[in-house]
Amino acid sequence: MRREAKILKIKSIASLKRAIESFNQITPDEGRVTWTLMAMQHSLEMLMKCLLLEFGNPNKLFDRDRNRSQGLRKCIGLARMNKTIKLTPDEAGIIAAIDEMRDAEQHWHNYVSEGILYHHLRAAVTLIDDLLQRCLKERLADHLPARVLPISTEPLRDLQVLVDSEFSQAQKLLKPGKRATPEGKARIRTLLALHSHADPDYDFGEKEVERVAQEIKAGKGRAEILPALTDINSVVSGEGLNVNVRISKNEGLEVRYVNDPEQAAGIRKVDLRDHFAISFKDLADKVGLTTMRLSALKAHAGIDDDPECRHVWSFGKVQHAGYSQKAVQILKEVLEKVDMTNIWQAHNPMWKGDRDNLCIQPGCAAKKNKR
Repeated sequence: MRREAKILKIKSIASLKRAIESFNQITPDEGRVTWTLMAMQHSLEMLMKCLLLEFGNPNKLFDRDRNRSQGLRKCIGLARMNKTIKLTPDEAGIIAAIDEMRDAEQHWHNYVSEGILYHHLRAAVTLIDDLLQRCLKERLADHLPARVLPISTEPLRDLQVLVDSEFSQAQKLLKPGKRATPEGKARIRTLLALHSHADPDYDFGEKEVERVAQEIKAGKGRAEILPALTDINSVVSGEGLNVNVRISKNEGLEVRYVNDPEQAAGIRKVDLRDHFAISFKDLADKVGLTTMRLSALKAHAGIDDDPECRHVWSFGKVQHAGYSQKAVQILKEVLEKVDMTNIWQAHNPMWKGDRDNLCIQPGCAAKKNKR
């Protein structure tokens, strides 16, 4: 194993120990959830980078524009495409959900119930063991004594039961006259973080939290407000110290956004402002490019012509474009497969001359549109 990869693996195991210690602490709970999520998120990030350094292209682990190592979300995308790591969407969802809960806990505040925290910590321990075995032919037991695992006095409940419970608590806290809106929104942040199980590229902001809060106050149900959460479940095997937890997304019908209701077999009305909530600048940040280079990559991928990726609102003579999570996913996948230097040369938006033959990368949408 590469020397740096070994260092990252050591850091991953060390942070895992800290996460388990924080979860199992008996002293008062102040800061317990914060430290547990931060340590577990760091453990997963270090393991991702360890495996990507060992089995992938080390150059892709650094962002040349920002001159620093890539964040966890970028590493998840690289690991999903790596032929050795083979990170599945379900596994990516576990990491992304922990990352979202950690982000809300570290930078603002949220409420993570004991059941959801235990579920995800156990799932993370299972995932780390799976990755060590799959990629390095090691077991987590090689690094930890058997007793050092998350322990809870509560029985492991079904994930859907936990989600229902959290939603019910949010409803109670947001009732008129309760004066507990901050506490209700704290639970909403955790519920939104769980969307990552259905879509590992999903992230949310305070506008989404406020939207959910308003819809709860309006009396809407969980299935209507948070439909993606109905598609996730957990599979528990073993017992006692050897229990394993794997969280997965149920396979359902494919969903498309259409303008003509007659084209749809079933209709769910959505607010396009929520679906296409990503601005051009935010899209550049999520993909990890400057806005100019993003323009070149967009032209190559052709996402502006995909109605499920981009929507344009017209306000008189002013137009505003919004992008969806699907646009983020497509651009990240394309970025992993192409030479960005050639994409920039071929699709630089400032270039005024003829460049029909400049792009030599596969799947160029700009060339197809000119045929």
